[in-house]
Formats: sequence, C-alpha cells, structure tokens
Amino acid sequence: MLTIPNKLLLGSATAATQIEGGDFNSNWYHWSLAGKIANNESSIVAADHYNRYPEDIQIMSELNQEIYRMSIEWSRIEPVKGVWSQEGIDHYKDEMTMLLKNGIQPLVTLHHFSCPEWLQKEGAWVNPNTVERFLIFAEKVVLELGDLVSEYCTINEPNVFVTDTYMDGKYPPGHKDDIKSYFKASKHLILAHLKAYKLIHRLRADHKFTGVTKVGIAHHLAHFEVDSKNPLTHLSKKLMDFSFHDLFTKGMIEGKLSMPLGVGYPEGQGRFCDFIGVNYYSRHIIKSTMNPAMLFGEVTVDESLPESRKNDLGWEIYPKGLSIILKQLYKDYPIPIYITENGIPDANDTKRAQFIYEHLKELVSLINDGVDIRRYYHWSLLDNLEWNDGYGPRFGLVEVNYNTLKRTIRKSGKFYGELIKHRNISEEMKQNYNIKDVSYE
Repeated sequence: MLTIPNKLLLGSATAATQIEGGDFNSNWYHWSLAGKIANNESSIVAADHYNRYPEDIQIMSELNQEIYRMSIEWSRIEPVKGVWSQEGIDHYKDEMTMLLKNGIQPLVTLHHFSCPEWLQKEGAWVNPNTVERFLIFAEKVVLELGDLVSEYCTINEPNVFVTDTYMDGKYPPGHKDDIKSYFKASKHLILAHLKAYKLIHRLRADHKFTGVTKVGIAHHLAHFEVDSKNPLTHLSKKLMDFSFHDLFTKGMIEGKLSMPLGVGYPEGQGRFCDFIGVNYYSRHIIKSTMNPAMLFGEVTVDESLPESRKNDLGWEIYPKGLSIILKQLYKDYPIPIYITENGIPDANDTKRAQFIYEHLKELVSLINDGVDIRRYYHWSLLDNLEWNDGYGPRFGLVEVNYNTLKRTIRKSGKFYGELIKHRNISEEMKQNYNIKDVSYE
C-alpha cells in the first residue's frame, strides 16, 4: 500500500490557450492562421472550456480534486492595449467562485506561453517594455480577483518558452537559433517575475485580501545525463544546465542575474519565491554538437528503450529523475515545492495510472526523507492543444472528443480520483488498475 501524506494536496493543471477556445486576440490564434500548428489545427476550438467550465469543474469535483492550477489568458483581459474587457474579468471571477464552492483551491498562472497579438507585434519578451506591460496586467488581475485567489504562479516554464520561441522556432514568432533574443527575453522574464513577486505581495497586503499570499514560478526541470565520457559531451551538459536551468533558478528564486543577462541583484537580495513550482516529464540524454548556435548540445532519448518505457511523443518514462532533481533543488533552496506539472501523453490510456503511481511513490519517499513537497498537479485535466503539436498528444485524465466536445473520464482518471479520496493505493486498487511495482533503472 502507498499512503499519501495529508500535507500533499492532489489535483490537476491546465493552460488557457490549450483548453479554452474562442479567443481571436491571442498570438497563438494568429500563429495557427499561418499554418504553424500540426495538421493546420487551431486554438480557436480547443476543448471549449471557456463555455463548458461548469461541466469541467463538476468533473474535477467527481474526481475529488483538492487543487487546480489554471492560467488567465492575458488577451481576454486586455484584448487591445490599454483596454480592459469586463466580460473576460467577470468570466474568470465566476470560474474562481465555482472552484471554491466545490472545495477546489485555485493556483493562477499569469503567463503560460501566450500573449495578446498586440503585444506580439511590439516584440513581446524581447522588448524591455513588456516587463511593465506584464506588471500592469498582473495588477489588474490581482485587484479584480481579490479574495478569490491567494496563490499565483507568475511565469510558466520560461526556459521552455525561450527555447521553443527563439531557438527551435516552434512558438511565435518562430525564430531559429537566435541566441541574442534567447538571452534578452530570458532577462525580461526574470525581471518580470521579480517585480511581480513584490507587486502581488504589496497589493494583497494593502487591500487586506484574505488568504496567505503565495507567489512562485513553474520551472521546467529536466534530468540530464550524458551519453559518453567525451569531454565535449560533458561541456554540452554543463552549458545546457546553465542556460536551461541555472539562469532561471538563480534569477527567479535568488533574484541574481548571471552573465550574459547581467550581474548583481536588480531587485535586491532575498527570496523571490514562496514556493518553487516544478514541471517534470522525462530524462534527456545529452550529446555534444559542433554547431555553435546550439548552446545546449543535442538532446536525445535512449534508442534502446522498449515501448513500455516511452510515452506517445517518444519521451522516456523515468520517475527516478524526479527524485534526483528534487533532492538537489531542495538542498539548494529549502523552500516548499509544488509539482506544478507531471503527466503523460497516452492516447490508449494504458500507461497513465502506472505513471501516476510511480511518480507519487517518488514524492512520498522524498517527503518521508524531509523534502517539503506540498502539491501535485497532474498534467492535465483535459485533452488539450499541445502547442505546435496540435491535438494529437492526449494528456488528459478526461478524454475530449473534438468532434462533439463530449468529456469521458478515462480509467486512469477514475484511478486518480479514487486515490485522492482514499489517500492511498491499496493492493486491491493496484489489481483493479493493473498497477505493477517495476524498476526504471
């Protein structure tokens, strides 16, 4: 039997662009018009969550979820520069109210990859003025949501965002190997978080909003290993760790800028996270490369892995990597940890329950060893638009039929709901859901 400590709250996560639909003012809608999403798909339908959120919250309640991480779509709040949409504001207030009535505590992400098209046209995060525009947006959201939300995640996966936007060309505006923009945008994202951290605390204190204010980030932490003893390979791994991990942990947690972003502490020394959100999916094998534009080396997967050890996107399933990165993270920064994303694309739903079980085993072991882990948000509640990969990858605890938009709770979703209700995984549950104790070495 695996028993879940009471301190570890369980729920799910989503992002607005990926599930809401109906937003014509987002840069991702315009990106889809240019045919940049797989199969010429668009964000305009998604799972229609914007209209169906009462149904989806009811499903969350049926699955006994305690917490929910969601994002606010900036382009719904400020569709035109300097113009606020009361309809968008009221919508999110209604959604938060319904979550709370169902006993589900929201964690709100302010920037989850997307932005208004007007901001994209101004250069988005390579433009230093975006820092101030983000703060204006953040202030509006915090003041409008007031007592409804006390926990905020400022920026989601800044490292993935700048990599896919300025190096791999997958996100708008689709730059390739643009190292200068990579670092410029990274600096502005870090500054935006540091300033927003202070702003949110000040606003909620000044207005005496209820609830303990908690502000953090959601940082994608991957477990990197090298494929050989070649010194160049080890150098590639160090460069990858520095540019993909360390720049952002030091910047957003400590407030310290590292070269080439800058030096010193622009907002002063201290701690700029009340929790550290960790998004974890896989282990990555690093190979060296002679391409000077590829600071990161070449990221690969062990080709000898059996299909049972890979998800539908070909990523390795490696629960042990979660323990490895969290042990080091908590050693460096003894701050409460939220697992803000952890999930698997699994259209046939044959691996998801096992995936949840194995990763929760790692978390429970870490908690028993003294690591302060307080939240687990499974990615994702619903099948969703997986950004440039379109609607093919199926991450949802709940299946979405994109022709009818009908929701169907998957067997793994029922497993997760039962786990939350009973706070343990009994031998009977393991048999019912075909859960095995396996080694991922």
